[in-house]
Amino acid sequence: MIKKFENYVFGWTALAIGFAALPTTHAETNRPNVLFIAIDDLNDWTGFLGGHPEAYTPHMDALAKRGRNFTNAHCSIPVCSSSRASVMSGVAATTTGSYELGPAYQDLPNLTNIPTMQQYFKDHGYTTLEGGKVLHHGFTGRLEGDIDRSFGRKKSPRPKKPMNRPANWSGAWDWGMYPEDDAEMADFQLATKAAEALQEDFENPFFMSVGFFRPCLLYTSPSPRDRG
Repeated sequence: MIKKFENYVFGWTALAIGFAALPTTHAETNRPNVLFIAIDDLNDWTGFLGGHPEAYTPHMDALAKRGRNFTNAHCSIPVCSSSRASVMSGVAATTTGSYELGPAYQDLPNLTNIPTMQQYFKDHGYTTLEGGKVLHHGFTGRLEGDIDRSFGRKKSPRPKKPMNRPANWSGAWDWGMYPEDDAEMADFQLATKAAEALQEDFENPFFMSVGFFRPCLLYTSPSPRDRG
């Protein structure tokens, strides 16, 4: 039985990607559990990368000290859907043909026979867990079977009226302190579910991919600063 929280590989992208390998006690293989973290639009705005003087990310800084940091990483294409499809398939956008926010991974003809990273791990004996924004359009259609257990893809609440944006602007560009409590944020709830799952015992090694929506828009937060 795989003991909880023993051997991990972390990762994140900016889209930030992180891997963590945690040691396992699997009787046959000693294969590590893998935790994959995707953070939308993070860029290098963290304390340990020094990308922005106002970035305050103590938890990520602490995690970075426990692993290896790749400080010269570049996305294959600066578009959310295309970049995520490229990361999850290992195929460049010039081959997938995806340069915009659509179509979805499962609808790209050039990826028909290319497994997602999650399916690859599953094919090699891993239990796959996933939640939040990992693929831009989610694991739907023919990709549903890639995931053994989903944490859901809930989004945080939006203010019903404009906060600071001009009334004629899209609601996506609003900003301010909203909602009142961290626990109302979808990312907070996702992190809680993932943390609870990390404490479980699994019969097989696991590959857990967790995707946080923030700091991508909407630019609202319960506190004056997002706590990383």
